[in-house]
Amino acid sequence: MDVKTALVYVREFLRLYWANEHAHEAWSRELEADHGLTAKQYALLRAIERSSDITTTSLTELLGKAQPAITQMLNRLEANGFITREVNAADKRKRELKLTRKAQKVLESVDPIGPTRVALALEHANDREAGQVVKAMETIHDWMTSRKLGA
Repeated sequence: MDVKTALVYVREFLRLYWANEHAHEAWSRELEADHGLTAKQYALLRAIERSSDITTTSLTELLGKAQPAITQMLNRLEANGFITREVNAADKRKRELKLTRKAQKVLESVDPIGPTRVALALEHANDREAGQVVKAMETIHDWMTSRKLGA
């Protein structure tokens, strides 16, 4: 592709990227003001909602956060009445994460945006569409991380 055509794509990509970032920031501020939740806490609640047996380890993988950060977020969510942690009947070492009615009401009333919205969109995409999105993100990531200064 020639440079002029590439720049058209770069401009459009950046326009969309920054528009999404600004929309997500505004939504995050509104979420915190209205419900006392950060966007990351909201994403964690959505992850718990989707999986009846999700673990702290799988949350760290899903959200790309270290386990202590996830544990801290879970502690806050529990203290604020959004989740409960119950001992697993089959394995006493495990804790089952459950949404409270308070969390369910928030999830029913809040339209997601940003990464949570992407997750919902991918859940409703077909295999080809989802694969194209993931492949495009991999290409961008590979280019961004493979470049060295001065190269």
